[in-house]
Amino acid sequence: MSAGFSTVLKVLALVVFAAGLASCREEEQGRPLHYVHGEYGGKKDTPLTAQQERALQLRVLKQKN
Repeated sequence: MSAGFSTVLKVLALVVFAAGLASCREEEQGRPLHYVHGEYGGKKDTPLTAQQERALQLRVLKQKN
């Protein structure tokens, strides 16, 4: 191999490596890659307070009429 071809090959490898790093967006890091069918994999819901539950019950009652 000639020295010029070797240099071009190194630069090309560096460009491909830099493009690969740039394509990894921060918001995509840590996301699930494998899903289990029929199973929710998200964060757990926070439980409702008694006041929130009562407000929902009142809304349901209003919608029935």
